[in-house]
Amino acid sequence: MTRLAALPGRPGRRLLLRLLAVVLLAVVSMPFVSARASASCAEPLDLETGFAEAEVVFIGVVVELSNHDRTAVMEVEEVWKGSELPEVVTVRGGPDDPDVFSSVDRTFERGTYVVFPLNSDTPFEDNNCTLTQRTSSALDVINPNAAEPPEDPNPPEPVTTTIAATGGGAPVGNGTEVVGDAAADAEKSEQVSDVPWVLMAGTAVVLLGAGAYVVAQHRSR
Repeated sequence: MTRLAALPGRPGRRLLLRLLAVVLLAVVSMPFVSARASASCAEPLDLETGFAEAEVVFIGVVVELSNHDRTAVMEVEEVWKGSELPEVVTVRGGPDDPDVFSSVDRTFERGTYVVFPLNSDTPFEDNNCTLTQRTSSALDVINPNAAEPPEDPNPPEPVTTTIAATGGGAPVGNGTEVVGDAAADAEKSEQVSDVPWVLMAGTAVVLLGAGAYVVAQHRSR
């Protein structure tokens, strides 16, 4: 009688099994949900490739915002690529309906932007996956109006950077060799990134074991 009293009744066991199944499903689904959330945009192009493939690129100054800051009225300062544009254009960074949102909506602020719209005529369509961004000196590489610096007749020799330390070396993505303690730190960083997967796997094993125990207790009655 004591053993039976310690076990949950049939309704309780069913509820426990359902809770275990829900928790297990949530744990197993976590990496896939994260992958879908980060996969809203394809891998972005570099500036030069994006500029070469774009039909229209222009510099615009935001003068009016609406639709939760997703729609910007801009004064066109310069056209870097494409045909001549009106002095004032509209750029939509998301659905035109203020009650509809998407995972790639772009919001604007007051200021100057270089715009890589998705279409070639106003009103322009844009989203958070394009190369549209606030203006900066980094954009000089695609600015057709930027002054080209004079060519250096005596360019310096290329320099290979190596982090000095003791011990063996490990190559990194940019061709630089990291040696000694720096290499060990890089290896530790890679190991730490695997910890969430280990925790999820351990949690799944524990939940499966608990479920199996409840089922075994139920059958032994």
